[in-house]
Amino acid sequence: MPVSMPSKSKGRVLVMDDETALADLVATALRESGYEVRVAYRVGEAKALIAQGEFDVALLDMHLPDGTGEDILIRLSDEGASTEAIMLTGDRDVTSVVQAMKLGASDYLVKPTPLADLELAVGQARERHRLRTENLGLRARLRRHEPKTSIVTEDPGFLQVLAKVAQVGPSDLPILIQGESGAGKELLARAIHDASHRSMEPFVALDCAAVPEAQIEKELFGYERGAFEGALERQSGVFELADRGTLFLKGISEISATVQPRLLRVLETSEFSRLGSARRVRSHVRLVSATSKDLGDPRERGALREDFYRHINGVTLKVPPLRERAGDILPLAVHFLRRHGIRRSLSAGALEVLKAYAWPGNVRELEMVIRRAGVLARSEKIEATDLAFGPSGHVGMP
Repeated sequence: MPVSMPSKSKGRVLVMDDETALADLVATALRESGYEVRVAYRVGEAKALIAQGEFDVALLDMHLPDGTGEDILIRLSDEGASTEAIMLTGDRDVTSVVQAMKLGASDYLVKPTPLADLELAVGQARERHRLRTENLGLRARLRRHEPKTSIVTEDPGFLQVLAKVAQVGPSDLPILIQGESGAGKELLARAIHDASHRSMEPFVALDCAAVPEAQIEKELFGYERGAFEGALERQSGVFELADRGTLFLKGISEISATVQPRLLRVLETSEFSRLGSARRVRSHVRLVSATSKDLGDPRERGALREDFYRHINGVTLKVPPLRERAGDILPLAVHFLRRHGIRRSLSAGALEVLKAYAWPGNVRELEMVIRRAGVLARSEKIEATDLAFGPSGHVGMP
């Protein structure tokens, strides 16, 4: 019969021992201390439990009828698990202990061990696991979390959007951002992340529209070594990298109908399997997605499933295009001059030209126009003739 658990578990522990009375006693003591515990009386049972999900700590008997604790250490290593393993041995076989340490065990206890000592060892192992996990998260943030960039706007409509961000940011509601290419959807996603309780955790972004359909599941969920030709080592996907943080999926409407059901399942259960593995990996992310389509119009949804759309659309935020934010052109231009170290100012004529332009590339295009003008200008002021518009970069009036 399942044992009721505290509302917040200290961690997941696997107890493997063929002495059933001892295993059950240890499991009961650890459960009473606040751990979630699974028990295996055989090596085969332990392997099946490991396939279902990762453990923080494993207490492993050295010798069982169908194998050894070393078999589990090898399995954990092959799975790339971060589990802290403690070996339980009934003798003082130094050779076996040394071999277990070489295979990844972090501690060992000689049976019979007082429960107090055993609980202390589990607590210390759980703390090592926590620190290791936090270090991995820190590395992910250093790799992926760029310096925060504030949104520059004086537009009343966009300011209303930012007010809504302040409301929904602290929640875990999924957010759908709609807006044209280059309008600032990722900046808004970062603002949502910064306004949330996850702000110190990873912000991980993936442009789904830029990933070939055959590769998207690898990017989302990762894969194991040997999962396919060329998979030489285990690779974490964005769901794993964003654990406890925010996952930003740009181009969400471009995800194929065949991938959407699996993605929906992960969003509902916070569990998934890397390609090439049946073992469940847990990841708790806040989803922020973006699209350049108006998904409120059923005709714009294309292959987007209705159930998937309902799940990602907790709150919809719309980023207005730059042509509707004429009041933002000057402050944005000044911002880009400073960002790129351009010690020039805009002439009145140049500003009028910038305001008259339709900005099909939105804020991203404005930044490039300002950067080019900073190079092409021959005086301290950027004139209208210094401005270059469009992908071909023609100089002069748009």
